[in-house]
Amino acid sequence: MPSIHLIERLNNVRRLADGTWESGFWVVAEEKARELIGGDLHLHSGQKEPSHFGGRILGYRVHRDANDAQIDGRIVFRIEPTGAHKGVSATGLRWGNEKAFN
Repeated sequence: MPSIHLIERLNNVRRLADGTWESGFWVVAEEKARELIGGDLHLHSGQKEPSHFGGRILGYRVHRDANDAQIDGRIVFRIEPTGAHKGVSATGLRWGNEKAFN
């Protein structure tokens, strides 16, 4: 199962009305985001820190904001959180631009 590990420093995580969560404004190619559906998302405060939040990726959307070019076009993942996604180490993964895949 594919997974993505991300460094979350801005607390861009929010609970939706249906109990799922969004984590966003990630620089991830849309093709890669599509491949990650059904996989795992882990949020870390640092590369050597275990994940503090995460879940199964249910889908994604491309964020559009004409007033904020910095986040326009970035990916927002929708996840179903689980306890199994907390405390996961990303040691040994190759990090780049505050993200790692496995």
